[in-house]
Amino acid sequence: MLSDDNGGEETYKDFLAICKKINTFWVDQENRCRREAFEMLSKLQDFAQEGTFSATGAPTTVAEPKTPATPSEGDLDLDQLEEALAKITQMFDPVDFGFGTPKFPNPARLSFLLRLAQFPKEVRDVVGDKDVSTATSMAIGTLRRIRDGGLRDHIGAGFMRFSVTSDWSMPHFEKMVGENALLLGVFLDAWLGHRAEPTKELTKDDEFADVIFELGDYLTSALIRQPNGGFVTSEAADSYYRRGDQHMREGAYYLWTRREFDKVVAGGASDGQHASSIAAAYWGVQEDGNVPRDQDAYDEFINQNVLSVRSNAQELAKQLGIPASEVDRIVSAAREKLRAHREKERVRPEKDEKSIVGVNGIVVSALARTAAAIQSVDAARAAQYLKTAREASAFIRGNLWLAAENGGKKTLRRFFYGGPSQIQAFADDYAFLIDGLLDLYEATFEEEWLTWAKELQDTQSELFYDSPAVATLYKTSPPRQSGSGGFYSTELATLSHTILRLKSGMDKSQPSTNAVAASNLFRLGTVLGDKKYISQAKGTLNAFEAEILQYPWLFVSLLTGVVTARLGVKQVHVKAGDDEGLRRYYTSPRAEASVLVVTSEPETKVEEVPVQDTALATPETTLDTTDIAKPTLAQVSALDEPLPEQKVPEVSVEKIPEETTEVKSEFLVLSEEPNVGTNEITTTDKLVGVAAKEEGEKTLNTKDEDFTV
Repeated sequence: MLSDDNGGEETYKDFLAICKKINTFWVDQENRCRREAFEMLSKLQDFAQEGTFSATGAPTTVAEPKTPATPSEGDLDLDQLEEALAKITQMFDPVDFGFGTPKFPNPARLSFLLRLAQFPKEVRDVVGDKDVSTATSMAIGTLRRIRDGGLRDHIGAGFMRFSVTSDWSMPHFEKMVGENALLLGVFLDAWLGHRAEPTKELTKDDEFADVIFELGDYLTSALIRQPNGGFVTSEAADSYYRRGDQHMREGAYYLWTRREFDKVVAGGASDGQHASSIAAAYWGVQEDGNVPRDQDAYDEFINQNVLSVRSNAQELAKQLGIPASEVDRIVSAAREKLRAHREKERVRPEKDEKSIVGVNGIVVSALARTAAAIQSVDAARAAQYLKTAREASAFIRGNLWLAAENGGKKTLRRFFYGGPSQIQAFADDYAFLIDGLLDLYEATFEEEWLTWAKELQDTQSELFYDSPAVATLYKTSPPRQSGSGGFYSTELATLSHTILRLKSGMDKSQPSTNAVAASNLFRLGTVLGDKKYISQAKGTLNAFEAEILQYPWLFVSLLTGVVTARLGVKQVHVKAGDDEGLRRYYTSPRAEASVLVVTSEPETKVEEVPVQDTALATPETTLDTTDIAKPTLAQVSALDEPLPEQKVPEVSVEKIPEETTEVKSEFLVLSEEPNVGTNEITTTDKLVGVAAKEEGEKTLNTKDEDFTV
């Protein structure tokens, strides 16, 4: 509405009238327009810097951005984890599990809840054992609802984006590849950490194992994996119900009427109706459909059913007086019949076939972690997952890691779609890819991935890091860099097209870019023994201090970095060729940042190595490269000189004291020689390497569409 000249009465104006009024205002008062636009942009720029939330806890005013010269009144500490959990518990749905409506899986929050039980004792002392147990129960209960609810494609594989209902029964049918990879990471964490007997070996019968294998197979299938090695981005929600239809419908590929369901499952067999009735009870298939009427405003879902587990095998077996194994057999047979019918008669939703770097990095991370964990359970699958992760990484390096036309330094392109895009990658693309490469290195000990991860990290820091040294070169109004640490989403070279340079700190549909970047920096700084990376990691955490102190539950991925900064980086030493030691490491619940060191150390011992004068006390390791043409870690560390903007006085951004970072070491020595020539994950050719990982970080976290500041 716009005010009319007739008595100030508000009337509706069409778009053309609005454009004409704006034009008149511009012609008559151009100077005023420019001045007010500049003032507004300046305030928005201030607000985009760290520490701009008001003291009342709401962003109602614009405060002066903090700089290294104006230190914060409060420091980030473990207390923020307790505050975050208290708020998350308040928001938790005790009836249907999860958070809010619509229901998003929110891998970031679920991963945080699971990691609380695995963090060092200092965290449990602050949070409290009872609350930590409650956090685990909230996460496991929510994962069970996600597994059994309508978000899961019970006939095929994968999960939809979110449920429009609070009980997880009615999905929005789009499948996002990156979010499925994030869920794989969270289900993996639950599988590793939620065993009745923590020392018991993993099996395919453990809870959540079926989901892990299903998701891993989905992500490595020809449906998601491109012939060139990259991964597609998503599967659409809309599709044709059957071949020859003229109009698409949401969910058409996934929905069933009871009549069609019975016809397919019964299949003319003598006991077909009996099997159909059991399968229908299992998945909640009804004659008049199970889609709530208030979720069908356009009558698209009349008599349609979304499959979700309404009665499990044990419940049905008890009701029918038959063994639970018989129910499982009937349901499994019904699933195969429905899958075959769906693939033959229906049209699969279209795919977004762009291979986006960030999405590919998330998938590489999930597959590498899963492969390492399942080696002793399913070696063939582990080998396939690793092969797929390697090929995707090689595809990005060969097709999207390109030098400029004038022969300048290599940078990442955003995506591949018939060829590399002209759009440069964003900070999140670098962060997720580096994370995936570090996980791939840890699972394979192939140093090419560590070497490339370092190159990418140096490039990301050069293009996106808000360094005080660089900020002094850009004293524009409004400022283009504040010098307060952290990574901008866009690079400095795009300023001609960018009004605001923003920093991603809050977890959303994907984990916070800065949280992932901080994790990468901690890991690289430890594995390479380079305190420059550690300093940047802490500067990144400090950049969001004001926001975290006021809204810690919205920054749970960054809180994991706070734990690492406060309690240190744990080192686990495993003797070269010790497959059992590697298996124990890969299948242990993960939480804080840790470094896996494969060493020739002959004795078993546990020690904590404090960090002196900000330098990480990383034990010296050697690399036997007699038969391996690979660079040593020393060579990797010396690949590039530190970037000028990274040479920052340590006091300028260090609100989290460096001396609080420790390296905790555990030495595990179990065997002498590597098991070469099998599908097992080993340190082949007596390779003695160092691999960094951040326990619990690789799930990469996500989704809080319903909570924003």
